[in-house]
Amino acid sequence: MPLRILWKSNEYLPFALMMLGACGLYQWLFIFVAQYLLHIGDYLIILVIPIAITGALFLSTKILFEGYAQVKRRKKLKNQFMKKGILDTRAQKILAFPISKPLLIVFALFTGVFIATYAICAAAASLDVILSFLISENVGAICCIFFANYFERNYAKIRKF
Repeated sequence: MPLRILWKSNEYLPFALMMLGACGLYQWLFIFVAQYLLHIGDYLIILVIPIAITGALFLSTKILFEGYAQVKRRKKLKNQFMKKGILDTRAQKILAFPISKPLLIVFALFTGVFIATYAICAAAASLDVILSFLISENVGAICCIFFANYFERNYAKIRKF
């Protein structure tokens, strides 16, 4: 049975708000890049599209978080009486925080797909910068959602009824 996370509860609301804020700050970085490095001056494109993409990134981060929570719960039930390992390095301590892995996965995937799609659209397809930015943002967000769904089905093995 899949783990149900109630995001409005006192336990998970701070995690949800931190993930939403991190996705918003990440898109704010892309707005900055679009305005000053890519020279996109259309404010409708700069403001509306990243707000929708923030929602998509937040959704994929939530799905990944639920997948990791399910795997952690399964391991805890399987190995109830084993000793806990000691975290050695600072990187391991950062990755042990519950929202860091989903955020890093989503941000790395989105950035890679965005750069690749923008390069293909701008260079190979000879589209202008506004259309290249639009296509790159949308393809990156769709790839993040598809990866989160794949992760949930195959790694966490969650079956929703």
